[in-house]
Amino acid sequence: MKDQQRFLKAMILSGMVLVIWTIFFAPDPPDPTLEDEVVAEETDDAVDQTVDGSEPDREVAEADVLEPDESIPSLEPDDEPVEAPEIETRIDRISTPFMDVVLDNRGAVVRDIQVTSPRQFAGVGGELMRAFEDDAPAWPFEVVFLDQTVEIDQGQPFQVIEEESRRAADGESYEMITYRHEDPRGRFSLDKTFTMDERRYVLRLDITLTNHLEELRLVDTPALDMIGRDDPDKETFFLDFRPDVLGAICRTVDDTERINFERIEAPITHSQHQVMWAGTDTRYFIMATIPDNGAEACVFEQAGSDYLRTRMIFERFSVEPKGTWSTSHSIFMGPKDFGVLRDTGSRLEEAVDYGFFTVLARPLRAALAFFYGFVGNWGLAIILLTLVIKLFTWPLTQKAYVNAERMKKLQPRIKEIREKYENDQQRMSEETMKLMREEKVNPLGCLPLLIQMPILYGLFIMIYNSVELYHAEFLWYADLSAPDPIFLLPLLMGGVMFVQQRLTMQASAATMNPQMMTVMKIMPVMFTAFMIFLPAGLVLYYLLNLVLGVLQQFLIRRKFQKAEEAGEPTP
Repeated sequence: MKDQQRFLKAMILSGMVLVIWTIFFAPDPPDPTLEDEVVAEETDDAVDQTVDGSEPDREVAEADVLEPDESIPSLEPDDEPVEAPEIETRIDRISTPFMDVVLDNRGAVVRDIQVTSPRQFAGVGGELMRAFEDDAPAWPFEVVFLDQTVEIDQGQPFQVIEEESRRAADGESYEMITYRHEDPRGRFSLDKTFTMDERRYVLRLDITLTNHLEELRLVDTPALDMIGRDDPDKETFFLDFRPDVLGAICRTVDDTERINFERIEAPITHSQHQVMWAGTDTRYFIMATIPDNGAEACVFEQAGSDYLRTRMIFERFSVEPKGTWSTSHSIFMGPKDFGVLRDTGSRLEEAVDYGFFTVLARPLRAALAFFYGFVGNWGLAIILLTLVIKLFTWPLTQKAYVNAERMKKLQPRIKEIREKYENDQQRMSEETMKLMREEKVNPLGCLPLLIQMPILYGLFIMIYNSVELYHAEFLWYADLSAPDPIFLLPLLMGGVMFVQQRLTMQASAATMNPQMMTVMKIMPVMFTAFMIFLPAGLVLYYLLNLVLGVLQQFLIRRKFQKAEEAGEPTP
């Protein structure tokens, strides 16, 4: 989804595998295509058209909506202005054990969200809407009617219906609050009820439209908006992997669609499959709506220069005279904790972007949470998980390092073969391979290291996307998801990597060409530069993994030296 994350993945994967040539000569990763995205036009039939003009699998067409009774005419939009009754503006609050939600009766929308539990999200870390301005052009969870038969002015104050609300024990905040908008012409009323939910970071939102007319239907297409703001004051560049990059996300029954705010130039509509949930998110937090009965489409668009709107469009309704239409939703506003998202239901855990390595990242995340349950610190949990992974891959790296030591002992004889058959490349290759077979040296000795790369990279992706590290403390670090402020871990990692590269070059100098030698010499410098901008939790994992690798190489080298001093065959 995210260009910066794709660039990061490509760079780190290239560095971790031993085919180091790709770091300099591989083409840049292509931009993700939007072949399945549908450009929304500002017309009532926008939900039905795809970019290439073909019909979507599931259309929002007249055949799918409730046909009004021909004997009861429907209400047409009326442009004659009518002054609405004056209602005093007010701010209300719903407090749960995990968050505080501030509500504004102007539109009955969410004005602020503060995550309060766990402790690491309290304060600035858990303010999901801290970038919003007081005069923002839109606010989350506003109900709009696209046909404008049901007319509600943006920001119109709603009346709080106390008899249909329930205050909390403190007498100030609410456990349930109902807002009502009465049409100035008396044609309809709209109720929005927010209710505390037992699930973490979840409120229930019930919307009810009542037709007060005696002879006319209300026919319209409802939609619900989720809003996010991309802070324009935060500067970035290609190595600054900001965790607060704003994106739009929509989960259909077929796939998860996501795109960065900065890449949205025109409205983008997804309507080929039923929508399960949609919202706005960053790497660590998400604001999403989960309708009980799904939705027809979701639309990604800009709402002002810095604001992103994800609009969820529902099936067109037709409300009989004196009848009602209602819809219910779960709204999630909190951290992208994989376990919490999974428990919320509707496959909300798909919001965590593990990409291609999901099959590895998910069990590794479960293991990290398991270790955290024992030690109570995410930094220590990373250390324990890295140790377990290293023990698991120890036999693979053991074969590779032993093969490298055997190759080192053959260097003088390989050099003789090269000098002897300098003008006969074919004979040189034949004699070299013959020598390796006799001495039981595998020319593909690095293969065991390559086999462990998917596991290590899956761990990398998991840590990079784990909200558990957000503002998590470890030693002198106040936030394991942020870069090391004093560069200590990246510099240590660079030093350890330099030692490891020296060991590798000593063992493979006879078979390594000069260009490869040059690349390996500058690798520690390049990786140190990368790690300066990456989360400290990631650098901690990579540093420890390198330290264990160097330790293993030293142990193997010591074993060979003892065998050589004792006149025994090499292991």
